[in-house]
Amino acid sequence: MFGSHYYNKNIRNIVVLFGTLFNDISVKRVTSAGVTSSEFKVPIAYGPSEKFLAKIGGKDELSLPRFSFEITDYAYDPTRKLQTTKKIKKGKTGSTTRMDTLFNPVPYDFSVTLSLMVKYSDDGTQILEQILPYFTPEFQVTANEMATMGVKRDIPIILNSVSTEDTYEGDFITRRALIHTLQFTVKGYIYGRTSDQSIIRTVDANITGTSFDNPTIVNGALVGDKNIEITPKALSDLNDDEVIDNLDHGLVMPDNDFGFIETITEEP
Repeated sequence: MFGSHYYNKNIRNIVVLFGTLFNDISVKRVTSAGVTSSEFKVPIAYGPSEKFLAKIGGKDELSLPRFSFEITDYAYDPTRKLQTTKKIKKGKTGSTTRMDTLFNPVPYDFSVTLSLMVKYSDDGTQILEQILPYFTPEFQVTANEMATMGVKRDIPIILNSVSTEDTYEGDFITRRALIHTLQFTVKGYIYGRTSDQSIIRTVDANITGTSFDNPTIVNGALVGDKNIEITPKALSDLNDDEVIDNLDHGLVMPDNDFGFIETITEEP
C-alpha cells in the first residue's frame, strides 16, 4: 500500500547521535595524596540495563562503570508539525534537468533511557557532574538529518529526570551495582520517500492588456494580449543585447552563471 522500499536511517541516526554524545566521558582514580593512579573512558552500548546487569559477577563479567541506553518510546509531536505539502529540493549531481524532492519531515519525540552502572559512588558522581551542567534542561546537537539532501538541523535533547538505585542486596559475596537512570527526550524527525522530479526550465504566460469588462476582440483574440516565454540560458550563450536586458531587469546576480531569454509575442 505504501509503495516500494526506502530507508532513510532516521531512527538509526538518532541512536548514533545520542550514543556519540556520551562516548567521551572518563573517570579518574586518585590516591589519598591527590595523585591520579588511573584514568579510563566509560564504555557505552545500546541495550537494556538488565542485559548488562545480568553479566556482572557472571562468567562474562563486565567491568564497571559503564553506560547502556535504549529508545523506549516514540510519540508524534503535533506542536512541531511543518507544512505537509512543502518540499525540500536538491539538484541531482551531474544533471541540469533533474532534482530530488522530499516532503517536510514528521516530528517525533524519542524517549531514551540512559543507565549508568557503577561500583563506587564516587565514580557515579564524577560521571554525573560531567553530564548534568550541559542540560538546562535541554542541549542542542547539530545533526546531518538527511545527508543525501544536504539537510542539517539542531536537535534538542531534553533531560527529564535523574534517579538512583542501589542493587546491593543479599550476601557479602554479591557485587554491588549503583544504577543512575537518566530519562531523555530527543526532538527528532522522520522523513518520507525521496522522489525524482524535472526542473522547471520554461515559464509561459499569457497576459491581457485590455479590460475584462469591455474587451476588444479582433479575429477571436483580445487586442493587446501578449504571450511571454522566459527560459534560463548560460550567460556565455547570450548575445550582448540579452545580457544588457538581464542587467536592466536585475536578473543577473554576482554569483549566477546564467541569464534569461525573454520572448514576447503580441497577439493581433
